Amino acid sequence: MNIKKEIIVNKPIAQVWEVLGDQYGEAYKWASGLDHSEGLGLPKLEGAPCSQRTCQTSFGKITEAVRTYDESRYELEYEVIKGFPGFIDTAINNWQLQATGNGTKVLIDFNMTTKGFLGLFMAPLMKMQMNKVITNVLDDFKQYVETGQQSPRKAKETAKLLKKAA
Repeated sequence: MNIKKEIIVNKPIAQVWEVLGDQYGEAYKWASGLDHSEGLGLPKLEGAPCSQRTCQTSFGKITEAVRTYDESRYELEYEVIKGFPGFIDTAINNWQLQATGNGTKVLIDFNMTTKGFLGLFMAPLMKMQMNKVITNVLDDFKQYVETGQQSPRKAKETAKLLKKAA
């Protein structure tokens, strides 16, 4: 399955890249659905802050490996390598930034393949769920980059986590 989405962020491309690329391990600060994230491992790609990222999500912990990190082209690609259900074969997310006027176009190209009978059965449901997740993540990202504040959805999640921890 393939999901492509884009959004305009009203900030210069360098500021958008700072959050997407330079702060790759800190996505939990802005992305709904992530309770925590952190970069791990020495970078394998020039300029990358790390080689992997772990993300604690509402459905468990996932690990991603950085596949592309290109500061000059403003491109980041990572693959989920651990933590997804067994019927998911691959999940790769590619982000690209393009300067546009005074803002930045953010493009996401998400590709997931499933396997086996369960994968065939679950694929339509997974596509609907991932479509919603990616839409939310883009909205969260735009809000955070433009204002420095979490989206209302992410702020609500954060408050709930803090209350739970207390």
